[in-house]
Amino acid sequence: MTPPLLARPWRLVALLLLLTGCGRSEVARENPPTPFVFRSLNLRQQDVLGRPNWELTSPEARYDLRRRVARALQPRGVIYSDGKPAYRVEASTGTVVNDGAVILLEGRIRLQRLGNEPVMIQGSRVRWIPGRNLMEIDRHPEGFDPHTRLSAERATFRMDKDTLELKGKPQLQRWARSFDPFLANPVGPPQIVVTVASVLWQPGTGALSAAGPVIGERRPPGSPAARPLQSLTATSLSGNTQKQLFNLGPPVLFKDPSVAGGVTARGKAMQVDAAQQLVRIPVGCFIQQEGASLEAQSCSWNWQTQAITADGSVLLQRPASRQLTRGSLLRGRLGDKGSVIVTAPGGRVFSQFQVPPSKAPPKPAPPRPKPEPIRL
Repeated sequence: MTPPLLARPWRLVALLLLLTGCGRSEVARENPPTPFVFRSLNLRQQDVLGRPNWELTSPEARYDLRRRVARALQPRGVIYSDGKPAYRVEASTGTVVNDGAVILLEGRIRLQRLGNEPVMIQGSRVRWIPGRNLMEIDRHPEGFDPHTRLSAERATFRMDKDTLELKGKPQLQRWARSFDPFLANPVGPPQIVVTVASVLWQPGTGALSAAGPVIGERRPPGSPAARPLQSLTATSLSGNTQKQLFNLGPPVLFKDPSVAGGVTARGKAMQVDAAQQLVRIPVGCFIQQEGASLEAQSCSWNWQTQAITADGSVLLQRPASRQLTRGSLLRGRLGDKGSVIVTAPGGRVFSQFQVPPSKAPPKPAPPRPKPEPIRL
């Protein structure tokens, strides 16, 4: 049985253009050949099933026949996934080697992900190896979605797996107000900046994982520049930029010096809901503020409203008054005027405290009146 014919892996179409170099029957051997200049360049590649894999076009290109190198202006292209368009590609200039074995893109490089979620990958120099489904971005790599910017010194984009790996001082920045990455970059400084050791991001789904150490800073929206930043440290980070949910690996430490007396939170794990401005400590919660500490099996804290909840084996201590309260549920608010309510549904709340002794000496008892004399 004759095996089916496979589609030719690449096809280079150069639409006429010979402005120089053709039309002479003799060329001096000592003079190097003049490159062909074409009106347009159209480079395509198909997979083994005959489906489009990628394509690249240019309105003008110079082709060196001897070196098999084409230099293109304003190249534009499409990257496909399973035969369907996945990314739109554009650059200022491009160099195509060996009819597409390697493509070097330079200048203003943009990869727009096609779909419902706007995602942009940018850089100023990209080494594209189509046969390996690989792009190496070694100048100013950036990845954007409507709330997030990822940046590093270098990045690797694996087209077949739709993953962007960033290395070299990678940062994750987040803005509370959404923006369209296709039209413009975000306005103003980010509210959250996180520095990690490396990042692996899937632009299509938003899934993200990062190796630590994780060092984060947050500036609440509208806060003055002199206000101290909230800080966070952890050993790892995972989550989803589209859902704006992130998990932090233990040990995790969160500090907010802007609250009166300062707030410190730590636990065996921590979850950050950026959309809801909520921090959850699902295991081993400990929160400390000047003059009080809270321990519980789990707790959550809204960093905008300072509302706090704690569940399971709640222990609230105030050393100054030697107050100790135990229960199973706590609801309250942090801050210098904050208050808490501890309850134990179906059970009892245990609380003890010491009343400080009065500093004023006790007043002497009034003298007893003398008895009236007996009169006859």
